[in-house]
Amino acid sequence: MNSSISRRTGLKMAVAALLAMCPLAALAGGQGTTDNPLRFVVYGDTRDGHEVHRKLVALMIQQSPEMVWQTGDLVHKASDPSLWKIYDDIVKDLRKKTQLYTVRGNHDFGGDGYGERMTSPIESGNKDYYSVTKGNSHLIALDVDDHSIYGPGTDQYKWLEADLKKAQSTSKHIFVFFHVAPYSIGSHGMNPEVQEKLCPLFIKYGVRIVFNGHDHNYYHTVRNGVTYVVSGGGGAPLYDAYPDKGAIPGDRYEKVHHYCLVDVKGDDVNVQVIRVDGSLLEKFTVSAKR
Repeated sequence: MNSSISRRTGLKMAVAALLAMCPLAALAGGQGTTDNPLRFVVYGDTRDGHEVHRKLVALMIQQSPEMVWQTGDLVHKASDPSLWKIYDDIVKDLRKKTQLYTVRGNHDFGGDGYGERMTSPIESGNKDYYSVTKGNSHLIALDVDDHSIYGPGTDQYKWLEADLKKAQSTSKHIFVFFHVAPYSIGSHGMNPEVQEKLCPLFIKYGVRIVFNGHDHNYYHTVRNGVTYVVSGGGGAPLYDAYPDKGAIPGDRYEKVHHYCLVDVKGDDVNVQVIRVDGSLLEKFTVSAKR
């Protein structure tokens, strides 16, 4: 009798211990699902290059991305409603199939056109700067231009640092998007102010890739362990690249209309850069530290 009770008591204790472990098991299972593959597209500076923009959108739709990120200058003149109508017509099929996220460029100021098109769901921030999480990736949009304030002490900067700090502990990869590039060799060139005010945060919090626009070409460089990509070939008139403006060995650049196809899988971020004619410009991989 006592032996039977003892066995039942032992069984109950074993079951209780197993149940106590379930939350941990569930958490581990949930964490595993965050490593599900993510595919997104990046492009920018479409402005008034409508036919090129249409061709790029058609190519992007074929890739079935979960998200599309536009690095600014959606239209040539934001105060002109007719240009927004053209833009809407070009991206309407894209919006039906995926979530479209944008950052504001200098040509997007004036009127309510830009804000009215910020309709994809965000987790933190506002229509000017915000963030979302997808799988094991945290994606941040900033408002960086001559029209905006973003340095230390500003609301945007304080929000950014808090968001980066949180993401560093919850996401494997962090991606940042904004218009004016800190590192570029196009007509606008390098931007020491952005380098000074924002790049130290990207280094500190381990940002994987920073995507920008503003210069209408393609440029890929690595500075202080952070990968920077200028993707400004969405349709606007192209700019020449000037290596003497600060290119370093290993940089890749080209004067071409294009988009970037980004595949995130586990520790690896694989990037393919596709020209408007469908040919491959380059591909590279950036990985989390193992």
